[in-house]
Amino acid sequence: MRLSYGELQIAVAIVFLVLALVIAGVFAVVARRTVSDVPLERVQRTGYWLRRRWLAFLGALLVVVVGSSLLALPYASGERGRTTVVVRSGQFFWSFEPPQVAAGTRVRFDVTSLDVNHGFGIYDPRGRLLGSVQAMPGYHNKLDLTLRESGEYRVLCFEFCGLNHHAMQGVFRVVER
Repeated sequence: MRLSYGELQIAVAIVFLVLALVIAGVFAVVARRTVSDVPLERVQRTGYWLRRRWLAFLGALLVVVVGSSLLALPYASGERGRTTVVVRSGQFFWSFEPPQVAAGTRVRFDVTSLDVNHGFGIYDPRGRLLGSVQAMPGYHNKLDLTLRESGEYRVLCFEFCGLNHHAMQGVFRVVER
């Protein structure tokens, strides 16, 4: 089962809220129990014991949260089953060969420029930036993505390339299977 980005945010918020309540509860219990003086050695021994376990718990939680969030990244992995889309840029255009792929396709964008440096930035249909790479004359830079959602993906130039830089946009289509 894959969580959407919004569901993942809600899950992280709930985990944070639960942990905040647990911490507040621990502080409340400690505050209620401190009615008399306690020998310093006992406080230090108990404090170090709690600190070690708390840090181990936080470390494990960090590994779980970071590890689970990495599963939701749109970047493709591996070499097999990937469609190469050749992207050429020039003042002030983008060209794609092939101009579209099926949804769920692992894509490698092979990006180059015919004239000056350009910045290739690709946005999903909802307007979120998925990735960027430089388009440079004489070089072929690669960007690997898995495009799961069908629709029009906008491509914008990220590097000033001349007077019409603001109008340098392209559209790459992802169609249903």
